[in-house]
Amino acid sequence: MSLPQSAERDLASLPPDQILHAEDLVAGDWMDLGSVEVTRDEIIEFAKRFDPLPIHLDVTNPVFGDVIASGMHTLSLFSSIASPNFISRLALVAGKGIERLHFPRPVRPGAVLSGSVQIVDIRMGARRADVHCRYDMADSGGELVMTMVGVQVVRRRHPVAD
Repeated sequence: MSLPQSAERDLASLPPDQILHAEDLVAGDWMDLGSVEVTRDEIIEFAKRFDPLPIHLDVTNPVFGDVIASGMHTLSLFSSIASPNFISRLALVAGKGIERLHFPRPVRPGAVLSGSVQIVDIRMGARRADVHCRYDMADSGGELVMTMVGVQVVRRRHPVAD
């Protein structure tokens, strides 16, 4: 099945069971990924296991006034909404990398974070493509807490000979 190739298309408007191959995507396609809430207990538990720094463990932190989520926790929270809502819809081979990852504002306890994705570039190969996506996550006030460009390797629907 062929999809219309119009820029700035909401991918959520496509049938949810449709697997998206490289040819189905164009730069400008986008999707809201939903939201996730983070609690103080989750921030502390994640930090104890993976990033035991005072800014993630000390509720009396003099700089931030409370704990803040680590960058890796923030990235994990993003993955918890991106994987089931977008990545799982791709004819995915593998993730290839993350470029330009930034955490412009801290994630605080009780934050409700919303994510979005926009396709920024597709580099076609014979059998698969590198799909570059801008991923953003913002708090309920609309302030960015994470932004990055991720590269996913996506199968082509109709591979061409090498």
